Amino acid sequence: MLTNALGSVRRGLPTIAIAGVLVVAAATSGATAALVITGNDIKNGTVTTKDIKNDNLKSKDIKNGTLRTKDFDDSTVDDLTGPAGPAGVSGYQLVTATAVVPADSGAKLSASCPAGKRVLGAAADLSGSFDGTGVDINDAGTGATASTYNYEVAAGTLSLDLVCATVS
Repeated sequence: MLTNALGSVRRGLPTIAIAGVLVVAAATSGATAALVITGNDIKNGTVTTKDIKNDNLKSKDIKNGTLRTKDFDDSTVDDLTGPAGPAGVSGYQLVTATAVVPADSGAKLSASCPAGKRVLGAAADLSGSFDGTGVDINDAGTGATASTYNYEVAAGTLSLDLVCATVS
């Protein structure tokens, strides 16, 4: 019985060896098909538009602020354009008024914007002097008044400049 048992083992060895070779061959040939490529395997800057499937990129894949209008179809750009805004400021005009201020005296000088325009800014200056000047724009925003005191020994010229414009 021992001989029969060993004899059957001897006859089964070639079958087991062939089966083992087939298992190893089958396992290794499929390993290359199971290889997965990740972003770490790709060199930066080598992926092109031909490598990306159409309609595959999503909003989260694109860095904010990188798209420009040239990246879109004309119809998409037209959809992004809204209605025209209000007219805003137009018709800028500089209005200047001057007055002579005698030595050792004070003065006030007023100027107004043309009808329909408002004061955007105003400045005053007393020529030949380092003395200060003050400017007040009226409550209606249509004019301003400059005031100063000339402490010098000679007369000076007080100038008042208004920047006026049509404001809608």
